[in-house]
Amino acid sequence: MASVQTSVHHNWPALNIELVPVTKLIPYIRNPRQHSEQQVAQLAASMKEFGWVNPVLRDEDQTILAGHGRILAAQKLGWPEAPVMTAVGWSEAKKRAYVIADNKLALNATWDINLLNAEIEALSDEDFDLNLIGFSDQDLERLADDLMSERFSDAQQESGDDGRGDSVPRSTSNPDQVALTIPMSVDQRQLIFDAIQHAKRTLSLDQSAEALWAICRLYLEQR
Repeated sequence: MASVQTSVHHNWPALNIELVPVTKLIPYIRNPRQHSEQQVAQLAASMKEFGWVNPVLRDEDQTILAGHGRILAAQKLGWPEAPVMTAVGWSEAKKRAYVIADNKLALNATWDINLLNAEIEALSDEDFDLNLIGFSDQDLERLADDLMSERFSDAQQESGDDGRGDSVPRSTSNPDQVALTIPMSVDQRQLIFDAIQHAKRTLSLDQSAEALWAICRLYLEQR
């Protein structure tokens, strides 16, 4: 059985990892994945906390196939070496395909937002720096809105409402409040979310409901 496994695994890049000077590695000139300064800073902060946990993949000519962002982060941190694995014997087509696949396949996954929220809350309770996990304040606001939308949707289904109305008021745990579910497109939802975030920043508000109320009030006053 061991000999069969060896024959299957012998050419896997991850079986041979070595430390290589960062300056020897060459970015793939046609890499379609771009890294903003903000994202590189996030990667650098994460790598400083967790260290190198994901080696860079290069070809036999030192060209990076996966790990461009990590190399940029290492340079920002002043780290001289990187753990590197080598794709041996890969065709140009295979290398080109992997550069895309390495980025795209991860994007095809989805979040269980309830489990994600529970994990983030646990980290927050332990005073862990949430910036190190890549979630911005805006991401956390969006997560909270997604959770609220999912819970309202579940409540709507349990009540037997077909969701075809223009708006659906729902009771909340606070008797002085009511939740409002409004069917809309993804683009409409994003625009409203962006407007709420802008209002919260400019008006120094903490709650999304306050920001939406302020936007509506401003609109009515300008009529």
